[in-house]
Amino acid sequence: MISLIMAKQFINREGELAFLKTKREEQTPQLLIIYGRRRVGKTELLIQFMRENPNVPSIYFLAGRKRWVENIRELQNRMAEVVGDSLFARAEFSDYIELFSEFSKRYHRQIVITIDEFPYLHDPTRDIESMFQKIYDEIISKTEIYLILCGSSIAMMEGLFGYKSPLYGRRTGQWLVEPLGFNDSYKFFPRYDIKDAMAAYAVLGGIPFHLTLFDDRYKVMENIERTLLNKGSVLYNEPEFLLREELREPRNYFSILNAISSGTTKFSEILNATGMDKGMVSRYLDVLHDLRLIRKSVPVTLTREKIRNTRYYVADNLFKFWFKFVYPNAGLIESGDVPAVIRMITSQFDSYTSFAFEDVSKEFLYKIRQDLPFPFDKIGRWWHKDAEIDLVALNEHTREIMFVECKWQQKKAGVKVLKNLMATSVLVDWGGSGRREHYCVISKSGLTASAEAFAQENGIISFDLADMVRVFG
Repeated sequence: MISLIMAKQFINREGELAFLKTKREEQTPQLLIIYGRRRVGKTELLIQFMRENPNVPSIYFLAGRKRWVENIRELQNRMAEVVGDSLFARAEFSDYIELFSEFSKRYHRQIVITIDEFPYLHDPTRDIESMFQKIYDEIISKTEIYLILCGSSIAMMEGLFGYKSPLYGRRTGQWLVEPLGFNDSYKFFPRYDIKDAMAAYAVLGGIPFHLTLFDDRYKVMENIERTLLNKGSVLYNEPEFLLREELREPRNYFSILNAISSGTTKFSEILNATGMDKGMVSRYLDVLHDLRLIRKSVPVTLTREKIRNTRYYVADNLFKFWFKFVYPNAGLIESGDVPAVIRMITSQFDSYTSFAFEDVSKEFLYKIRQDLPFPFDKIGRWWHKDAEIDLVALNEHTREIMFVECKWQQKKAGVKVLKNLMATSVLVDWGGSGRREHYCVISKSGLTASAEAFAQENGIISFDLADMVRVFG
């Protein structure tokens, strides 16, 4: 069972592995920063990298929320296993500079040293960043040590790049480990067809750990009941756990995420829904954005972000699902009336999944970009007042634009859908009178016969799930 889970967790990451391998092959001192939100698969990535490079000795150390001396002792034990020196193993070190100095005197070949959850080494009485600056300048720079600092605190890890950080200018590379897209998330569920895989992705998003908790021997709704509506399951309180791990005032963040998940996407609407003052909401939104839990979005045709044009969306599908269906219905779940919650989810599930379908459609269009009427260089949502278009793709150089409607519904899309798309496109102010226009519909169930005829007459391209299967596999 353990090997199966590990195999399911480690999918894709070819780009990350290639980056790490290229840096290793340089055979020069390295200080790499690997970071990304919790559960995204950073540890699995680093372990896989070490596994794929067995000829290069490696040390993996997971820092913990422990006393200063305990973390030093644990890293020392890992180093002692490599050098095989009993005196080194018994020595006492006051800080990491002493530890790395003595290790470098005993070990003279290339080695990968990974410090996972680096932020846990912080101590209020010591400047850990200055300490590692000295380690790099005076020790690592004269060796073949390949040091990886890894962490889940995105704001702090990105702070290591900053001009004010003692480590500024020392890093030799960095990589933000992102959640998987649909193409790779789909691979976690070999028994599912694309509709069920899409539904699972709408619930879980692209975090590998979360994806491993669905079992594709069960239907999607059964998995939801087993893993999200079950008080004893990990996912039942996973978003709450993650927020409490990261934030000091989770209650206010809960209010904001709850408001956004319910469809409140404008700044003024979030203010009204939460009752908080403007400064607080702005600050909390920035923190949630830094944690990659929400995303700011402006109409794709705009070149400058303006607050009145900005909308806020929950970026993580698990958080979105949890705040929409689990958090508001905790009373029903706690009292045992899970069937009532299941009925509620079922009645709204197609509507809920349609938002994830837009993201998947964007990923799909990127994959077939070279086969489209023009290679777009920008794609996103568009809106103005009450008018909206799911996706608009642009090429600034050729002044070409494509308007895309995404339909996740049981019935086939009819002529009205196509006509509405063409009518709304007139409102999009971009490219001037000489722009070249294209239209596209991506529909779960395809087009009606009359819509297909209309699409042919008007040069509208269309795709359905069968096309997605051919692209996503």
